[in-house]
Amino acid sequence: MHQSVSELLRNGGVIIYTAPSATVAEATKKMAFHNVSSILVLENNETLVGIFTERDLLRRVVVEGLDPNTTQITDVMTPNVMVVTRDTPLGQVHLLMKEKHIRHIPVADKDRLLGVISFRDLLRFENQEKDFEINQLKDYVLHKPYPVYPG
Repeated sequence: MHQSVSELLRNGGVIIYTAPSATVAEATKKMAFHNVSSILVLENNETLVGIFTERDLLRRVVVEGLDPNTTQITDVMTPNVMVVTRDTPLGQVHLLMKEKHIRHIPVADKDRLLGVISFRDLLRFENQEKDFEINQLKDYVLHKPYPVYPG
């Protein structure tokens, strides 16, 4: 994967976040509403202080028997979040996720958050690339002419 993170952020998107004072129940309701598996924790709606994922919910809340209605997100989030830029190569992000055993990485340029890349996003993009390449090879083998694009 020679493309950069910006390829996955082409469509933009909404950054789903919560305040450090939020409870686990509040954060997970927001995650469910937006159909996401992670939520950023932002101080004053701008400074990244952590990330909370479905895995954190399972391991740090459910397994520990904590009450999601009274447990603050800061007590169970992952602090010191690894962040990549939009120019980071996707291959590097993939390796980073595998080596660090993480599934979500926020993307930022300087102090501005741009989104979150998930391992699923990477796999989906990689599969699309492979499907395109397979179709190109099939067309070549079957001697189909390549489409000519007006330029």
